Amino acid sequence: MSAATGGSGGLPGDLPERRSEFDRTIEGLRVQRRVIHALLLRELQTRFGRGHLGFLWLFLEPLLLAGTIGMLKTLLHSREMGNVPPFLFVVVGYAPYFAFRAIINRATTAFQANMTLMYHRQVRLLDIMLARNLLEMGAVTCVLLIVLSGTSWVTGFSPHSIPTMVFALLLLFALANGLALLVAAGAARWEVVDRIVHPLTYISLPFSGALFALHYLPTKWREVLLWNPQANLHEMLRDGMFGDQIPAYYDVHYVLACVVIINLLGIAAVRAVRAKLEF
Repeated sequence: MSAATGGSGGLPGDLPERRSEFDRTIEGLRVQRRVIHALLLRELQTRFGRGHLGFLWLFLEPLLLAGTIGMLKTLLHSREMGNVPPFLFVVVGYAPYFAFRAIINRATTAFQANMTLMYHRQVRLLDIMLARNLLEMGAVTCVLLIVLSGTSWVTGFSPHSIPTMVFALLLLFALANGLALLVAAGAARWEVVDRIVHPLTYISLPFSGALFALHYLPTKWREVLLWNPQANLHEMLRDGMFGDQIPAYYDVHYVLACVVIINLLGIAAVRAVRAKLEF
């Protein structure tokens, strides 16, 4: 009886401690949210200034590039795609690829450009990367919303599965985030990383599956490209957009494994290189 009383007597004392830990966690998340929001605003001002045109260029750049390639694809219309608008096919593929490439390319100078911010205790290297990557993600998401809304209004062609498209975009940006962490850590350690990353991102375009569907490739080539998680994600995007009109090939479990592993490696690399950065 006394043992039972003693055991239950410890519970009230533990409860305030647990609540205190929970409150500290919530407060820490709130602080980091404010930090990332401030970094987002700073990145916007640094890259585009205070002018409205500079801010709009964040959305116009991917829209113009994707639109131009889409118009060229329309002129070279292929009957293989059936009723799928060529312009829409290209925009759905190239706009996310543009953000993917921009996230990785900008990672090479992320730490050097924000070195003075590290004097603030609340700012972490991961916050800097996340703020930059969210900016690119938000811009391309807005571009896709504009294009899809306009196309749906003009042609009546609407997405087959919006949840599939959203999930594919989230996985694509998560993959880019992990690669950006690795690139940023590598560039902080070795200068040569900055020189080779940009050419590699351009060379990767033919292997990304952004501008073509794997269904129209020979089976052997398709199996090789499916080792690239980016190609899987572009196929998943097209599946969400066009459904059965273009057969899609992708493995969600494989992509999830790649995203988790690459992000864990990226976080470990950033932590390892932090001690070598001079603040």
